[in-house]
Amino acid sequence: MMWMETEKQNNEIWNVRLFGRFEVSGQNEVLDEEKIRSEMVTKLLSYIFCHRKRNITIQELGDALWHDDGSDNPAGALKNLMYRLRTIMKKEWGRTDFIVTGRGTYTWNPELHIEIDAEEFEKLCKDAPREENADDEIAALEEAVRLYRGAFLPKLTGEYWVAPLATYYHSMFLTAVKRLAGLLEEHSRYDEMSQICSRAIELDALDEELHCWLIKALIGQNKQNLAIEHYQKTVDLLYDNLGVRPSEELRGVYETLLKQKHEQELDLSKIQKELKADDDGRGAFLCEYGVFKKSYHLEIRRAGRLGMSIYLSLITLYPSIGVKKDSAAYTNIINKGMDIMQQVLLSSLRTGDVISRYSSTQFIIMLPTCQYETAMMVMERIQNRFYSSDEKTKIKIQYSVDEIDLSKL
Repeated sequence: MMWMETEKQNNEIWNVRLFGRFEVSGQNEVLDEEKIRSEMVTKLLSYIFCHRKRNITIQELGDALWHDDGSDNPAGALKNLMYRLRTIMKKEWGRTDFIVTGRGTYTWNPELHIEIDAEEFEKLCKDAPREENADDEIAALEEAVRLYRGAFLPKLTGEYWVAPLATYYHSMFLTAVKRLAGLLEEHSRYDEMSQICSRAIELDALDEELHCWLIKALIGQNKQNLAIEHYQKTVDLLYDNLGVRPSEELRGVYETLLKQKHEQELDLSKIQKELKADDDGRGAFLCEYGVFKKSYHLEIRRAGRLGMSIYLSLITLYPSIGVKKDSAAYTNIINKGMDIMQQVLLSSLRTGDVISRYSSTQFIIMLPTCQYETAMMVMERIQNRFYSSDEKTKIKIQYSVDEIDLSKL
């Protein structure tokens, strides 16, 4: 009976989750970080799982666990930590042979079968391109994407051995999602494509290419209005977090979207109604930079024909206190200042003036049919209104004004 019970236990499979959170499940029991209640024990078990196919020396484990502050007696500290780990696992599963002690080494018991989500994910990603037909490749990639439920060991990202693995797996995930999106688009499976891209964006909202694929999926589902809305949100997201304008690829997808949305409409009254939507015709015109460029080209052609002058102004915001540029405090101050400035610009400029965010800290303004003195007066008014709008603002602004030289066009 004892031999049969041991054989039964050895045939059990323990499933290990390293994506999104740390978790070990088997025999209807789950061991996670909440039950372990020790970051060091979690770190030790995670390291053993990630290097389970070889014997791990005491020195290596000591370096992995105490590389920051060291330990006066790493071997003794490791022994105590290993005792705590075995006690926790025994309480959960009633056995202590998960980890085998060797001569100066520790290793996972090779007789106990485990399946690790990160390893299965990597295998699926590498094997998918070898599939003979697209359906099999799609199935493999869908399973891989399903397995990636978040960053690799997110609570241990500061560990030197976790960071490169987290980057490696995340890059592999993005590659898999984009390859899968392309295959689904080829087979007109837009609903699946949309769901997969939406989930990927939840995990990495700043990857612009993912947004391109999602917009394509929405176009394929004939959800043009949602696609336009998502494009506009993406532009704001990129400005606020990265300080960059949308790429040529993203703007190209947007132009394709507009062409499809307006294809074969014969009722001019419907077109006029659509053109008037979301614009009451008052105040300055706020748009993203791609639209600003087209407005610029239109205005300089008109000005050249009619002999009018056009001025451009660039407004730049800076924190008035000393904060590190990449810090959360810097981002919060700048974002608040940009929001205030946007409202000031909309309320201070004329109908027909055009505004766009040029970067995360800048607005560019086009002032048609304007003279230099008037342009400077307008900018001074904007500056005064900005500073008076919020006495507690921690922002200072700088602006420049320049006339467009139509003779060089």
